[in-house]
Amino acid sequence: MSAASVARPWERFLPPVPPPAFADPWDHAAGPALSVLAPARRIDVPTWASSRKVSTAAGLVTWRNDFAPYMVEPSKMATSRRYRAVGFCGPARTVKSESLILNTIGQRIECNPRDMLVVCSTQDTAKQFSERKLAPMIRENRQLAAAQLVGRGADNIHEKRFAGNMNLQIRWPVIGYFSQNEYFDVLLTDLDRMTDDIGGEGSAFILALKRIQHAGSQGKVIAESSPGYVVTVDDWKASTVHEAPPCDGGILPIFNAGTRGSFYWTCPQCSDPFRPLFERLHYERKSTPGESARTVEMVCPNGCCIGPDRKAELNRTGFWLHETADGQSAVPIDDPDVRDTDIVSYWMEGPAAALQTWQELVRVAEQSRRTFDETGSDKDLKTTVFQDQGRPYLPQVRTVGDALSAETLKALAEPYPMKVAPAATRFITYQVDVQPNRFVVQADAWGPGLERWLIDRFDIHDAPSGAPGAAERSIDPPRYYEDWSALSALLDKAYPVAGSGFALLPRAIVVDLHGAKGTTDHAYHWWRHHRKQGNAGRCYIQRGRGGPERERAVYKVPEKVQGTKKRRKSDLMVIETGTDPLKDEVIMSLTRKEAGPGKYHLPEALPAAVFEEFCAEVRTDEGWRERKSGLRNESLDLAVYGKSLAIVLKAERIDWKRPPMWAAPLEKNTYAVRIGAIPVVDSDVPEPTPAPVAIVAPAQRTAPRRRVRRSSWMG
Repeated sequence: MSAASVARPWERFLPPVPPPAFADPWDHAAGPALSVLAPARRIDVPTWASSRKVSTAAGLVTWRNDFAPYMVEPSKMATSRRYRAVGFCGPARTVKSESLILNTIGQRIECNPRDMLVVCSTQDTAKQFSERKLAPMIRENRQLAAAQLVGRGADNIHEKRFAGNMNLQIRWPVIGYFSQNEYFDVLLTDLDRMTDDIGGEGSAFILALKRIQHAGSQGKVIAESSPGYVVTVDDWKASTVHEAPPCDGGILPIFNAGTRGSFYWTCPQCSDPFRPLFERLHYERKSTPGESARTVEMVCPNGCCIGPDRKAELNRTGFWLHETADGQSAVPIDDPDVRDTDIVSYWMEGPAAALQTWQELVRVAEQSRRTFDETGSDKDLKTTVFQDQGRPYLPQVRTVGDALSAETLKALAEPYPMKVAPAATRFITYQVDVQPNRFVVQADAWGPGLERWLIDRFDIHDAPSGAPGAAERSIDPPRYYEDWSALSALLDKAYPVAGSGFALLPRAIVVDLHGAKGTTDHAYHWWRHHRKQGNAGRCYIQRGRGGPERERAVYKVPEKVQGTKKRRKSDLMVIETGTDPLKDEVIMSLTRKEAGPGKYHLPEALPAAVFEEFCAEVRTDEGWRERKSGLRNESLDLAVYGKSLAIVLKAERIDWKRPPMWAAPLEKNTYAVRIGAIPVVDSDVPEPTPAPVAIVAPAQRTAPRRRVRRSSWMG
């Protein structure tokens, strides 16, 4: 007998306690603890999305597939067992990430929970995706919020867990996230903003395919992006009806490897199908981009004009067609003749995008074109082609290609005299390249809109008087600092302006600080001397920096490295010139046929060698390279220095109706002098001899007595 029964003997007389009722195993199998045993809901992504709640300015609304109907078919492919990958190329504002990435995540959480990896372009964008897109979708949809587990590690920024043993990772392109772990779904968002070689092991798309290989036909890789790579073949022509231009990486090679689907509209007038490409938008070029945009309309291949008000209707009745095996015709995705591949791919351009209008497309394109014409920079043009138009970009400079030759430039040269500034000139600059036995000098005249004329080119060979041994030797800039006074003398030489009776002193001079040993130290010394003389706003030194992604020109204080650990600020100010982007601009300005903003004019009287120097390099994907070793390229370099100097002088920002005094019309220009009142560069063109007048002297600064702000040095 137990001790407990002895202590409580009355318990023997109590009625027996019935055993607990048997649990119903079905209740537990159907509950959340074993929801993994529940069969998957066999609905596709667009069907699931039709019940999704989305937050808008008007509150929570239900997702509408007819808002961006072109996304319905690509989204359906997220549950297809026929294709292991979906690729979608389209412009920004297409709703592609919402449809293909977020809706797929939601459908998997509720209908078919399984391990999933989402890869964003950077760690920061992964964080933003998790906090600003994924988290709100989960909060706004009760069924998703109810499926999210609670507890430690279930709701982190980069990792979330859901019922059914679903682990959702939100990561970025690091090789560790593509190694070892296996997933049923890998979703790549904004693919073209990722590096195309992760850890030296290949692209994100190729690595993603490996991560789903164990899942067989259930695995899926989805990649979406707007284009971000330039065309690699200048004279490329499509060999099939939908083929995309060749690019070094990104989404378009995936498109070409897939079924090559393209979106079609049916013309409401002639009833023929056609693709709504950007090139089919027609408009009149008016005085402003906004006025041009108001004239836009779509023109079908048969010449029918379609107004912007028909866009939504055309999208609702639009359809996708994919290439056949021979690539010469297009069929629906379920046609037996569709291209045989395990990637279903789609590409559409900006005119069909739900969240951008034709007017906005044209306005941005026209503004970017004008910026290119005025500055030679195609940065804005490239951005709008990628992001708004949804097309790969062919750099404008490469349209010149190998056709750029001395003969081409000679044919474009004009019969204006050298050593005379054209009547439209507002300011003049000198650019100097330093060689072991000479200074190479180029003078440019600049007009409104930075239209530019090369007006002089010469070498300084003779050592200046007063330099050591000047009578017995030629100039030697790397060895003798005294020889640099030959450059200082240029500041006081003016060029006559055609037909005006005025001459212009140079606004500024820029000197390259690279060269033979000793050149850099002497360039620093020369600049410091002129800073003390109050000429820091007229005298500049520059160094070139290669690489297509360099900033065009930055005026900055360089850092000097002392040993390997310490850095200290220099007292110098140096222009750091992005040589590759500025060479692009110079070549485009040289080959522009029409006069106007940004055009670079060359005179017929230039020596043949100067024309050759402009063509000494060729554009590659990595930047500008010598055509062959040993060719002189001073003309091209000097033209780049001139554009860099103009940028630092903020000449690109000038309002030519209210210009600064140094760029004003000659009567008010602070660098204009009457001919006869100051030495003028010799010219073959006679100028009228005016009556003596007082000199209109350029503004001068005295040497500062105390430390001043950098901005006061720049003039």
